[in-house]
Amino acid sequence: MKKNLLLILVLFLTTFISAKDSDLYKDVINELSLKKYYGRAYYKNGDAKAAEYISKTFEKVGVKPFDDSYFQEFSFPVNVFHGAMKMSVDGQKLIPAKDFVMREFSSGIKGEYELEYIDSLSFNPEKLFSDIQEGLYSDKILVVDLSLMVNNREAFGSIYRSSIPGVIVRWPESLKFYKAYSSFTMPIAIIWVSPDFPDEAKTVKLNIENEMIENHVTNNVIAYVEGAEFADSFYVFTAHYDHIGMMGKKTMFPGSNDNASGVAMLFSLAEHFNKPENKPKYSMLFLAVAGEETGLRGSTYFVENPKIPLGNIKYVMNFDMIADNSEDIYCEISEEGKAGLDLFNELNQNGQYFTKLELGELAGNSDHYPFAEKDVPAIFFLMEGDGFEIYHTPNDNLETISLENFPKLYNLVLEFIEKY
Repeated sequence: MKKNLLLILVLFLTTFISAKDSDLYKDVINELSLKKYYGRAYYKNGDAKAAEYISKTFEKVGVKPFDDSYFQEFSFPVNVFHGAMKMSVDGQKLIPAKDFVMREFSSGIKGEYELEYIDSLSFNPEKLFSDIQEGLYSDKILVVDLSLMVNNREAFGSIYRSSIPGVIVRWPESLKFYKAYSSFTMPIAIIWVSPDFPDEAKTVKLNIENEMIENHVTNNVIAYVEGAEFADSFYVFTAHYDHIGMMGKKTMFPGSNDNASGVAMLFSLAEHFNKPENKPKYSMLFLAVAGEETGLRGSTYFVENPKIPLGNIKYVMNFDMIADNSEDIYCEISEEGKAGLDLFNELNQNGQYFTKLELGELAGNSDHYPFAEKDVPAIFFLMEGDGFEIYHTPNDNLETISLENFPKLYNLVLEFIEKY
């Protein structure tokens, strides 16, 4: 009996050590969540500082760059809100990222305005457009419910391009800075507010500054381990390291789950495969991409300017928001990647890692998608636990993440690579 207990203990410890290799992944999440990176976006070069840390950590782990540099430079336009961020209703101050957030394509605005509530039941877009053209709303901000806006997207597309000062959209639930960044702006201010926004307020005072950065320069960070037998065939592990950054000068979005956790998985895998005893048959490419929050910019740039022939990619694995406590794990798979789905399911069932792999419809919601569009085998992993409810908020921080599932996904990936 004692021998059996000892054997179980040894197997448990072996599995645990294999599951994490080291605590590097914790260090990475902790580091990238620090204030000095300003949420890893466009405030005070937060993304550049994060990229520098990632490259130095790859070097420290011993994983070399694919060519002469870890960096793949690219650029894009982006609308940011790094200046004044003040809003009050009938003299009551509202808190950024709690009571209100800016729509990503909003313009800035400064002044005091009357509020005009639009009744969803009697909404008449033709009359509203007529009143706007006659100047009846030249000093007013419209207040509408989210459902009205969603059900009348075309009408509000025109309103957003009109001459009124702005539109306030009331959410039915807690706010998220949902669509993070835009490469264009509308001529008016568009503000999302929480369900607590008053029903019969009279005036709103605003001082919100935006800036369109016409050419923001950033980098993907790329490292690799050369395969022992099939050096020209690659597994690609990807995760975006950018996040929401700052809204105003005081409100930071740490992004511990989204997506410091995904970057941490890259380092766990890199550390593992760089050990002589774990030398892989196939080459392993580690791709930490920038610009995901602006529309998959970094991954799109990579597939359009690939460091390796896309046809030489055996499988892409994208990790996004994986420091969560869900019992199952959400996945999306490209058409070409479906060949590996049965194996993933078999390994998951045998290892009892997650209750199931919840397969969703392939969508352009993370960095696997540009690869899928190029007919590359690809899978996307995401966890939808308690942390999913607070992503894209300042509460996505070190206090709210859960690492209990991290070793499970790590082991599932290692088993897949061994047997695929």
